[in-house]
Amino acid sequence: MMTDKPVKFVIFLSLILSLVAFWDHRVTSYLKEFVVLIHEICHATAALFTGGIVKGIALHGNEGGETIAIPASFRGSFILVVSAGYIGCSLVGGFLLKLGFGGRHARQTLILFGLFLISVSVLYSKLGELAYFTGIFWGVGILVVGMLGETISVLSLVFLGTSISLYSLYDLSDFAERMTETDAGILAVWMAGLSPEDLNQEEMPDAVVVLGYMIATLWSLLSIGIITYFLKSSLSHEPTEPQGIPEEPKFERFPGEISPEAKLWMEKRGIDPESGVVLPPEFLFGPPPKD
Repeated sequence: MMTDKPVKFVIFLSLILSLVAFWDHRVTSYLKEFVVLIHEICHATAALFTGGIVKGIALHGNEGGETIAIPASFRGSFILVVSAGYIGCSLVGGFLLKLGFGGRHARQTLILFGLFLISVSVLYSKLGELAYFTGIFWGVGILVVGMLGETISVLSLVFLGTSISLYSLYDLSDFAERMTETDAGILAVWMAGLSPEDLNQEEMPDAVVVLGYMIATLWSLLSIGIITYFLKSSLSHEPTEPQGIPEEPKFERFPGEISPEAKLWMEKRGIDPESGVVLPPEFLFGPPPKD
């Protein structure tokens, strides 16, 4: 278990620098597709929890994805489902990071996470498509790692949490480059009362663009705040009790009634059995004889 704050910070910083250095490497692209899948799963989870229906999850191979869902009938459900992509991804990344640095239940967390990815891929992605292969590949890999041991499970949780958190922040830059193609643009068009076809227009109304940037800013602040909170909590030093060492039983000083033998033993030594006070000699042997 990693309990030393400098060690945690060095590990986290090393992972950040490594991911940034290999950000455009081909191997890292598989990691990016995995995080995009987590983003889409967050949309689907929000739809299911609000009473909606999920038709399918797809990845497009260009760090983009799509969740086809029918939100619940109440108006706020669409807002929750669309917002769940970025906010949910930040929550997942921060939570995994905290569990990894905490070092508790790492193996169980990885095994459950792997099973969850496999189940979602089978249920909501089409066989043979990128989302299906990505979910199965990462789900099986995470499941196997969780069975190897506690130490590698802890390091894997820290790696996954750092990767998801970093990419969720990097993904926020899409707002500045292609607003109408992002979740913020979709939500802005919906709140303005326009149809999805209006997203294909070359020039969006200024009011929709401004609303989109307001939504993107709010999501960015929430995501940064969530990740910062989990990171500070993860790096904090929390002393824990040593594992495997039973606590010594604690007894009261004088539990229950004092046995007659103990009373006699205490009286012979000038100790009051009731209060534990040492008695003067005259109380024990009576007053001294008179001449």
